[in-house]
Amino acid sequence: MEKEGNRISDSEEAGENPFDFVEGTDFSVQPYKKFERLEYEALAEKKRKALANGQSERAAKRGRVEDVAGASFDEILEAMNYGSRRKLKEPKKRGRRKGSKKKLNRDVTKLLGDATLCYAQGQHEKAISLLRQVVLQAPDLPDSYHTLGLVYNAIGDDVKAMGFYMLAAHLMPKDSSLWKLLFSWSIERGDIDQASYCLSKAIKAEPDDINLLFHRASLYLERGDCEKAAETYDQIHQQCLGNVEALMTGAKLYQKCGHLERAICILEDYIKEHPSEADLDVVDLLASLYMGSKEFSKALEHIEHADRVYCAGNELPLNLTAKAGICHAHLGNLEKAEVSVVFNA
Repeated sequence: MEKEGNRISDSEEAGENPFDFVEGTDFSVQPYKKFERLEYEALAEKKRKALANGQSERAAKRGRVEDVAGASFDEILEAMNYGSRRKLKEPKKRGRRKGSKKKLNRDVTKLLGDATLCYAQGQHEKAISLLRQVVLQAPDLPDSYHTLGLVYNAIGDDVKAMGFYMLAAHLMPKDSSLWKLLFSWSIERGDIDQASYCLSKAIKAEPDDINLLFHRASLYLERGDCEKAAETYDQIHQQCLGNVEALMTGAKLYQKCGHLERAICILEDYIKEHPSEADLDVVDLLASLYMGSKEFSKALEHIEHADRVYCAGNELPLNLTAKAGICHAHLGNLEKAEVSVVFNA
């Protein structure tokens, strides 16, 4: 135990370590906010180094990023002043280090295995003690943080469990399953801001998951950000062109937040992309938007096109027939308007 204590105090001298991140006393700062700060500092440092090496600001911005988060975990540790100070503290020695890298890996692997076994047997305190040793020896190993999350979740400490899961997720930014779990936990806790942060990370890790985009749209609506919700539904339709419901929801939201032209534009694009067969609900919505802005001739044009092309050989739906009659009346075509009224009756 004394040896373990020495390890801990040595690490504390080196600066903030991953345990400080989760077990710090300032519980008013949410885990995601800590990471946002650290990512910002890590990226700022990366940019400073790039500029110091003679690169232009544009080249620095364009530089390759190591992972989807924008900063690697090593860079985040450095922003904590943990990784860099720890490296500076170690004296440089000539020749081969005593104890090979392979032996260190075996030691860490054994500690991790023992800790996992302790967790499975319900020996939570012992598991935590062993995992502390793993973290201090190999701070960039995601399995240790993930297992710590499991342990603290098992003993009912949700705050620490979430903190360690978030550390694991940042070490494996392309693993969307962890980000999805953190998103769900954040929603359950009513923490919308953190949920949004985790959801953004999940989407970066798995951009083709349409369900994640639906969750993002719902979050925007919950926050009252109608425009971003509309943009997200528009994005969903672009990725899944058969999802007409997303298209129509996006158009309605664009209209609601005062972007009528954008609403009409995305519906017009749909009609152009479907010259011979289209969803008549889209035509109905587009006609309603034009009528709402008193552009009755354009509304009528789309209804008549639907009648000729989309409904060839079939009757035009009553809702579109009624709208055609209203358009004719506003345009002074009273006879045609009466015909539409009689047909509807």
